[in-house]
Amino acid sequence: MGSLRAPGAMHIFDSSASSMVDVEALAGYARVLLLGVRVTCNGDFIACCQEKCGPSGIERLKDELAVALSGARVTDPTKAERTGNLPSAVTEYERRMLEREPPKPVGILYDGFELCSVYNDLLSYAGTGADDLVLVITNQLFGTFEEGDSRYHARVIILGHPCIVSTSGMVEAPARPREYYLGKQLGLDRLSAEQGIPEKWLSPNDPRTTEVLKGYLAQALFYHVTGEPFCEKRGCRLFNAHWQEDMLFSQLEGESEFCRYHEKLLRTFTGATDG
Repeated sequence: MGSLRAPGAMHIFDSSASSMVDVEALAGYARVLLLGVRVTCNGDFIACCQEKCGPSGIERLKDELAVALSGARVTDPTKAERTGNLPSAVTEYERRMLEREPPKPVGILYDGFELCSVYNDLLSYAGTGADDLVLVITNQLFGTFEEGDSRYHARVIILGHPCIVSTSGMVEAPARPREYYLGKQLGLDRLSAEQGIPEKWLSPNDPRTTEVLKGYLAQALFYHVTGEPFCEKRGCRLFNAHWQEDMLFSQLEGESEFCRYHEKLLRTFTGATDG
């Protein structure tokens, strides 16, 4: 794997506009992992980039962004190809959303890699360095197309430059317990809630959101440094959870932050110590 180096700096952008996302706590966690590395907290990613674009170029940037975001939309979740001839109303909607304060309304699914590409094009305005780790937290839902069953699936994180984490994806992407889906089929939603089953999964505006986000921040860090962001051991913050219960266990109930292998690996590129 060669020598491993910590990022030059880390920049966290909070586009979630959620009271359950404590970006200062996330930055504090990052500083523990990355001793001596500068970590910055920032507001909405697109808004920050627009501010640095300057008055003369901001309207042009918004127009270009509206077109790019329209192109990143998933219009048919059963098709990998997306039409390039979207109605003008779609682009107009994206343009209007760029004028409003976050959070942006949820309900549109974006292609995660296309959204990452759109954000990557904005990095020249973000004031970040080429070797910096950039993490964007958004409430927007994105997914990737899976050839196995020929459809898009919601995702929590897209690993790239920048890395993008979806708070909506944290709720929707990992599967809930089987009894939840059985209850839905039988019309027992109310009974399930009374039995306390919702505690087994993350809900919108869940107070556990920030603690769970720490694990995805760690995945972004390991991806940036090693190219290998995941762990197969349940209980390690890097565990690639496909079920809500596994995600919550690994982020909230593990015996330690990381498994022994990843604790040791972390110390090779940071000054972190066992905590």
